[in-house]
Amino acid sequence: MDYKSLSIGDKIANKDIALLFQCTNQGGIRKSNKTKTVVLIAKFTECLYKHRKENDIIYFTGMGKVGNQELKRQNKGVLEAKDNNFHMHLFEMHTEGVYTYCGEVELAGKPFIEEQPDDNGNTRDVFIFPLKTVEQVV
Repeated sequence: MDYKSLSIGDKIANKDIALLFQCTNQGGIRKSNKTKTVVLIAKFTECLYKHRKENDIIYFTGMGKVGNQELKRQNKGVLEAKDNNFHMHLFEMHTEGVYTYCGEVELAGKPFIEEQPDDNGNTRDVFIFPLKTVEQVV
């Protein structure tokens, strides 16, 4: 089985995400050079990162737990995914340990900055990536 056999709504374990996409099993943004994918994990459980949905757009908070986030490493990977021919795949977690596949996504607009608390409770700037589901052509 590989990640291309996933269907929207499938629920899988974290270890299976790492196996299917050949990526790390940690973090909310997981880039795999082997599969040319970026896996995004949007936790809606008790979580520092404040992801949200409005209509068909998910506003995904970038990585970095303390201080202002910077547009480098994983955050840069999300921004440049399309230009570098990487496909982004979104999973949502509403129950701890249960990852629901939401399909392939792409940027729906330019990332922007908003204020959120960091791990120490201080206000900081975070990157918000507006994402939409990619229309699959059959």
